[in-house]
Amino acid sequence: MSTVLEALVSSVNEVIKTYTGLEPKPGKAFVRTEPTALGDVSAVNGLAGSGFTGMLTVTFSQECLFKILAVLFGNEPESLNDEVCDAAGELANQICGAFRRRFEEQGISLQAAVPVIVTGKGHSITPLCASQRMAVPFEIDGTKLVVELCLDKKNKT
Repeated sequence: MSTVLEALVSSVNEVIKTYTGLEPKPGKAFVRTEPTALGDVSAVNGLAGSGFTGMLTVTFSQECLFKILAVLFGNEPESLNDEVCDAAGELANQICGAFRRRFEEQGISLQAAVPVIVTGKGHSITPLCASQRMAVPFEIDGTKLVVELCLDKKNKT
């Protein structure tokens, strides 16, 4: 499991630091079972391939997402609009792609679906897995981002 954790942390660092220069500081990973998101904007990527199905979710606090986008766009967004949600989806796509690339180096190929964006304080995300979700919180300049991952082995029939 530590290899998976390392892949998640490295993927978030690669994307956020490369695009913004901001330094994501990972917190202690933990297991999640409840569906309530730990932020305001979630981008959910379905995953499938090599005997696995699952999901990778990137949830931003609004402050975190706005801070990242202020660096990317040159000014902070005024509201949580379609452009901001699209950018959240693209950031999640990049993190998911970096994670999948690291998994492929271990011989496990995963494809990802286009992310679904869910917004609002206290929104819920129905897990696509029977297994538990691993969550890794990150702090970026005093704001929060959480990446969650679950993978189920497919039953061979």
